[in-house]
Amino acid sequence: MVMSVDTVVVEAPHVAIIDDEPDTIELLKKAFSMRKIPIAFTASNGMEGAYRFMSAERKPDVIIMDHRMPLANGIETTKEILSYAPKAKIIFLSADETVEEAALEAGAIGFFKKPVNMKVIVDAVRAA
Repeated sequence: MVMSVDTVVVEAPHVAIIDDEPDTIELLKKAFSMRKIPIAFTASNGMEGAYRFMSAERKPDVIIMDHRMPLANGIETTKEILSYAPKAKIIFLSADETVEEAALEAGAIGFFKKPVNMKVIVDAVRAA
């Protein structure tokens, strides 16, 4: 008797990074790349991030969102993205811990204060 085993392929989550600090974007890109987690897109302000999300052919599974950014802050951008895609998963990564409650109320699934260990962020992305 020959038995076949079905193979289950688990695809890594695609991540978007919306942050106005180039060093933070590069650090996150490196952390995700080392763990073979694809980057869907990056954006340096909230307005660009919302546009890139809405126009992306392959929507990211998780978005890493900063709060203080030009043109639209993280709360505004979260609300905009979630009005378009209510099931989008957004994790805040911000130095401004006073906005944690507002971020979660806006629909974010998590909040981490900068600086944070990259393993914590990677684990949160995988868990999302």
